[in-house]
Amino acid sequence: MFKYTIGFTYGMETTTIEQQQRITRGAEIVSLGGQIERIDEHTYHVRSQSNPDRHYEVITTEHGMLCSCPDNIYRGVCCKHVHAIEISKRMREAVQKEVPKTVIKQMDLTKCKFCDSANIIKKGIRRLKRGDMQQYGCMDCGKRFVHNLGFEKKQSTPEQITLAVDMVFSGLSSRKAAETLNKTGGDTSHMTVFRWADAYAKIMTAFADKITPQVSEAWRTDELYTKIKGNRRYLFAMLDAETRFWIAKMVAEHKGTDDVAPMFKEAKRIAGKVPTTLISDKAANFHEAWEQQYKAKNFLHKDTWHINDVAFDGIHHNNQMESFNGNTLRLREKVFRGLKKDDSGLIDGLQIYHNFMRPHLGLPGQITPSEAA
Repeated sequence: MFKYTIGFTYGMETTTIEQQQRITRGAEIVSLGGQIERIDEHTYHVRSQSNPDRHYEVITTEHGMLCSCPDNIYRGVCCKHVHAIEISKRMREAVQKEVPKTVIKQMDLTKCKFCDSANIIKKGIRRLKRGDMQQYGCMDCGKRFVHNLGFEKKQSTPEQITLAVDMVFSGLSSRKAAETLNKTGGDTSHMTVFRWADAYAKIMTAFADKITPQVSEAWRTDELYTKIKGNRRYLFAMLDAETRFWIAKMVAEHKGTDDVAPMFKEAKRIAGKVPTTLISDKAANFHEAWEQQYKAKNFLHKDTWHINDVAFDGIHHNNQMESFNGNTLRLREKVFRGLKKDDSGLIDGLQIYHNFMRPHLGLPGQITPSEAA
């Protein structure tokens, strides 16, 4: 009878019985699963409970969430659809906090690198052009070794190699990187710098491939024209819309006809899931790959909504991918002046640099995509 009787608390606000009922209905929507679809950073679709073929659009604004349902439009109340999205977001944040972080195992310098024995002794000094290094001997296996942390048989120091590789992927050409390095007293050619970048990019990719990023439910994909050995090629990429994490990539000869399902499959393997929403242009191979890899085969499987009617000034756009193509790929591809092979380590290096090294201006605090994921 008394609609505004106080009896429940929700967060820090006191709620009415009617509000609590809407919160309960929102929780029921979440518990059903598959009722909420995340379109982009600010837009959600929530399936109607009375008519499953219909959905309500919820938009996040600076003043809160707005829903297209009658309760929100005509009564101005916080409806069950908005509550469902808020509950779903809190549940996702709680799960992400519980996910154990991948810890990089530090090399133990007190053990033999061959047999893992702790029975080692110092065994003289190894004289190298780049400096002296402590040599060790193992009393169990009898082998001698130095702790060089992945820089074995290199005439340059680890600091010089690391600096050169960083300069290449941050935007300098291999010639400029070699010139800068040689000003510090080194004697390195631009081809040596190029080979360092190619080799260590593949090493870092092999390690990063073991880490599962915590990406969102909305992914974007697009292609970029490039040249490899002077021939026209297309670099396809899959990007997470929320964390900007570059999930997967592949090189193809043709834009709209080559099979890109391997990239879709690789993205699914790396992320450990399929997205709720996939955004692309109208290329036929994107839709075919979506049907093959992400479209639900039956009602028990998670379904992915494919949005392929994007436009710069439309309701749905792919501006994130256009910015990614220009700022991450095109600027550095111009410096490389084309690539020499389809599986070039430079493409792997660009992916590593984008995900783990370069602060992203579109993320809060300008963190890296790997930190966001």
